[in-house]
Amino acid sequence: MMKAVAVGDLHGHWGLIWELLEREQPDLLLSCGDWGDPDQVREEDFGRIVARIYLLTVFGNHDDIELLGYIRNRDGSPVLLGREEVRKVLKLRVAGIGGIWAKSHRKPWYITDEEVAEIAGSLEGKGIDILITHACPIGLADLTPTGRHGGQRCFLEAFRLISPKVHLCGHLHRKALRRLKSGAVVANVGHGAEGDFLYLLKEGDMLQVEDPKPT
Repeated sequence: MMKAVAVGDLHGHWGLIWELLEREQPDLLLSCGDWGDPDQVREEDFGRIVARIYLLTVFGNHDDIELLGYIRNRDGSPVLLGREEVRKVLKLRVAGIGGIWAKSHRKPWYITDEEVAEIAGSLEGKGIDILITHACPIGLADLTPTGRHGGQRCFLEAFRLISPKVHLCGHLHRKALRRLKSGAVVANVGHGAEGDFLYLLKEGDMLQVEDPKPT
């Protein structure tokens, strides 16, 4: 059985990563971004991670995007999922959409409706097992700590078009797990800075998402 650990929104609190790598011994580490602002992350910390495990991540609105683009796994592959890329790892097909929704490109982590739609269109029909985004699809695992919906329609439409088995998101600092009638799962990995994470387990064609600490 393959075991992956999914995290997000660490915001410079790296202790959870070292604990999970030591305790869980996962085969794959997935991140929905927001590792921390440039003054909260160091290249050597990422170096410690990729020395032990294969990492795939998207960027959030609190990330050193240039640094993420520089970090490589031991096989030379980027840890940062590229735009419209489908990464094949451990018999999984993984894709990602980084950033948060906005009407413009005023910040490097902003992404517009049109861009999300373009990326989703390029990934349609590609048999994506896991879609990783920082932002969330509206109405699906997108409640904020105040109980309001914090997702966006463009990410919901992307989820429907790409049709992944699992859609991981973050940004909202509230863990949530939504299992749909179709069999797909949408999961907010929660607030990594406060210890939230999720498991992904794959055996044969089955891909499951499990919450070790149900809310």
